[in-house]
Amino acid sequence: MTKIIKQIYGIKSVADAEVVTGLGADHLGVAYGEVGKTPGFLDFEQAREIFEAVGNRIIKVGLTVAFDLEEIVEMVSTLMPDILHLSGDIAKFSVENVKKLKARVPGLKIMQAIPANDPAVFQYVKEYEAVSDYFLIDTVAQGIVGIGASGLTHDLQIDKKIVESTTVPCIIAGGLGADNVAEAIRVVHPYGVDSLTKTNFDRSTGRVGKDPLKVKAFIDAVREVESE
Repeated sequence: MTKIIKQIYGIKSVADAEVVTGLGADHLGVAYGEVGKTPGFLDFEQAREIFEAVGNRIIKVGLTVAFDLEEIVEMVSTLMPDILHLSGDIAKFSVENVKKLKARVPGLKIMQAIPANDPAVFQYVKEYEAVSDYFLIDTVAQGIVGIGASGLTHDLQIDKKIVESTTVPCIIAGGLGADNVAEAIRVVHPYGVDSLTKTNFDRSTGRVGKDPLKVKAFIDAVREVESE
């Protein structure tokens, strides 16, 4: 099997970033910009410290759940990620707005979150593929802002159909960890896989951030499928 991109999200410190980079992840995901609006998001200086620490050793993905064009432009102009992950309510940020964003920030690569468990999922895929460099297929959950970050899985057959229907590289997400990522890859054959909740420390430990053992297990599980 060809190489599978390994994306680890929820990076909130330089220590987390060094763990993820050192263990061989390809993409590092940081949510920043909406300070005071979205719990858990980093401010620009915190994100800058992480980005500068890893340099060019890993692809840096910046996530926003904003749907105000000016706010997003300010975010990427202040601290430019390698890839901007649009993870807010997809119905509130149109294709035309994505076009305007790319015109305002030349060279910006877009990872558009696709809500796998939304009845309009295939309509969104068709509409957004012309303006997206990547799709991130994830689960929408009640009470969670934006698309993803819930740790909930969804029907992998939806991911498979999306991958087969588009030329946009697809990264799959939604409750993926070392225990289920291999099966997901074999079913879907995605461009990449993403993990957030299942590579964090267990709350019972009292520790926060990325658990090196879980990150390693996740990456090892992906590598095992790659070698098949």
